[in-house]
This record gives sequence, C-alpha cells and structure tokens, in this order.
Amino acid sequence: MSDDLKTPNLNYAAALLKKMISPLAAADPSAEDFKRLSGDLYEIALAVLSEGRDKDARQIRLQAEAAGRGVELLISEIESADPQADLSTLQISSGWEAFDLADVMTEDLPPLVWLAKPYLPRPSVTAWFGKPKAMKSLLVLDLCLHIAGGYVWLASDPNGKDGIEVTPARVVWLDLENGAGTLKRRMKAIANALGMGQVRGQLQAYSMPTPWPDLSKLENAAALIARLQSLDDIGVLVIDHLGQVFGAVDENSPLASQIMGTIRQISEACNVSIVLIHHAKKGQGKDGGAPEDQLRGSGAILAGVDAAFLIERDKVDKTQLKLIPVAVRGPDAPNVSAKFSFEQDPNLDLTQARFWRLEWRNDFARARDAILKVLRDAKKNHTELRSAVKQIEPGVSDQTIRDAISALEGTKEIYFIKADKGAKIYGLLGENEDE
Repeated sequence: MSDDLKTPNLNYAAALLKKMISPLAAADPSAEDFKRLSGDLYEIALAVLSEGRDKDARQIRLQAEAAGRGVELLISEIESADPQADLSTLQISSGWEAFDLADVMTEDLPPLVWLAKPYLPRPSVTAWFGKPKAMKSLLVLDLCLHIAGGYVWLASDPNGKDGIEVTPARVVWLDLENGAGTLKRRMKAIANALGMGQVRGQLQAYSMPTPWPDLSKLENAAALIARLQSLDDIGVLVIDHLGQVFGAVDENSPLASQIMGTIRQISEACNVSIVLIHHAKKGQGKDGGAPEDQLRGSGAILAGVDAAFLIERDKVDKTQLKLIPVAVRGPDAPNVSAKFSFEQDPNLDLTQARFWRLEWRNDFARARDAILKVLRDAKKNHTELRSAVKQIEPGVSDQTIRDAISALEGTKEIYFIKADKGAKIYGLLGENEDE
C-alpha cells in the first residue's frame, strides 16, 4: 500500500473522490486539485475521471479500483466525506514534514500531560509485562477505569491522599486475548468498586474483533487511526496483548522494530497513550540479570517504548503484586506494591474489585524482616537460617538472604557465636543473647 494512505492525503483524496461521484457536488475538482495527489490515490482519481460525467459509472469504477488495489479503507473514508468540502482548506502531506530549530525556539509548546503521573504521559507508548497470571490485565484495567472516572489510582485507603494523580480521559480497550465475557465481568466489578455511574463513552472495548488488527499490514494501522479519530479525543488505547498484533512477523526478529514504529505513529497521529500488555520470558531472562531483560521478544520492543513496567505477583500471597519500572525514558517512576481486593457472589463471579496501595517492600527488606522473625523463635546456623527465611519468602533469592544476614550483622541487630568447624550460630541481639 502507498504511504499516501497513512497520511492526511487519505482524507483529501476521499473528499475529492466524493465530489466526483456525488450528485450533491456542484462541480468536479479542478486540475490543480488533482495535482495535489500522488501515488495510488492519484491513479485512482484519474481512473474514475476517465469514466466521463456519468456518476454511476464513476462509482462502479471507484469500487473496482479500490478493491483491485486492496484499499477498501478508502471507500469508508469517502462514505463519510463531505461532497461540498472546500478542497483548498484540507491539509495534505507527503509524510515528510520537517520542523526547524528556529521555529521550535519560538513555538509555544503545550505542557506535558500526565494521565497517571509519572507513569503514563500523553502521547506515549508503554509496555506493562509479567509472567502469565501475574494480574497484568487486571492492574491495567484498574488503572484505565481510574483514568476514565478521574479517580486517583493506587491509594492506600478511600481518602485517596497517597494515590497516583490522574488526568481524566476516555479509554479504548482492544482485547485480543481474554474474550468479551471475562472483560465485561472485570469492567463491571471494578466500576462497581469505584462507584462509577453509567456515563457513556468513558471506556469502550473491542473484544476479538474482525478484521483482526494485524499491524504488520499498513492498511490495518490506517484503519485503526481512522477508528480512533472517529471516536473523538481518546486518551488511552490498551492493546492486550502486544504479540497478537504482530501478524506474520516474529516478535523476536528485527522486523519487530517496524511494528513498534507503526505503534508510535498511531500514538502520535491520535495523541493517545498506548499501553501494551505483554508477556515476560520464561525463566529470568537470557542474561539472568536486569529485570528489563525479562520482556519477551526482540530488543526492538524495549527500545520502542517510553517506559516498561514489570508486574510481579507474590508467590505466597497471591493477592499482592509489585509494579516495578525497569526502563523509563524521562522522569523516574517509583516502585509500587499493591493488593487486589475483591468480592464474589455465590457463583464465584466478581462483583467488586480494585487494587489498593501497600507499603513498598523490596526483596532485601522482606529477607531482613523474615530473618528477624525466624530468630525471635530460636537460634539458627547459617544454613538453617537461610532455609527458614526461604520458607517464609520463597520469591527471595539465596544471595539476597545472604546479603541481608551480612547487613544485620553489620548493624548489630543480630549476633553470632562460632561453633564447631567454624560454623556460625545466629541469634537476635537483646532477646536470645546469653553470651
């Protein structure tokens, strides 16, 4: 497909062609009007013009040309175009529009808009990822309904004083994984918990749509832009999940950069914050180190977003999770712990659901607290102590537990005595110490 169909040329061509086929148009476009077109759009317009002044014949030729070139999107644009529009007032672009530093220096740039400060700027592209069943979609849906309703997000109590500031905006949710039944139940349960009314247009969802939004095909990207623009001032677009829009492109291949570039174009064209829900790799990532290495797929995915947030579900208390910014372009965003609070009916259907903020506790703090808890009951050698802590906090690594033991030795909150063969027996200072 021609690049013209991804730019404002499409709107201009639709208006021009509508004048050529509509009985309501007083006259055909001028020769100068035709010269503003290029590529496929120019060739289609000339083909339609070749049918003479019979507008029915022009209509038939237009349908044939659009179908033959695979640009059915053009027909939908023509249907909504105004046959009496002044073509000279319509913007046209080649897709390459430069801006000069001299102009930028005098331009009154709009202030940065935060839909959830400092997690979700507008426009932007962000990735929210984690292991399967980590409550990724639930957490993002909770965020979106708070934005749609204008409520502070992840507060620790109903007063909302410590919550994350939001700017109200309309949301579109593109569900490509869970299905309408699951999504509707979740939407309703969270809205009930927030006490949201039935204001139409706050959050609109498309579940498993046809045709499928394969963003490896340019016409699908253009169709998505047109759909969002027709809905008028959408603030957030959620794609759940990212891998479903890659089509025939392998998300691990270098071609992933093209998909990410297309997503960026959609964000900029519609002034929308695009939230990509995605999966983490199996295991701890190929490098075994940085959390951002857990994001599944090509490195082009991480490079193509403004921020990536890792969502980890607690292995013991399944209602708790951590939201960890792992790669942020711009202001730092803080780590957040949250608890999923919900109510169910006798059929185990969600009736109310939302997330509340918990005090942030990283793995080191959790290991430290578990060590102190174990030693309140009895003295332990190093191996026994690590094993007991692991039972309390199975998600904390052995190295983190070792580091926490060393730190507590250094602060003299715990002590040790040497036993046979150099073993250390640990106790809690001031409680079990008898030496």
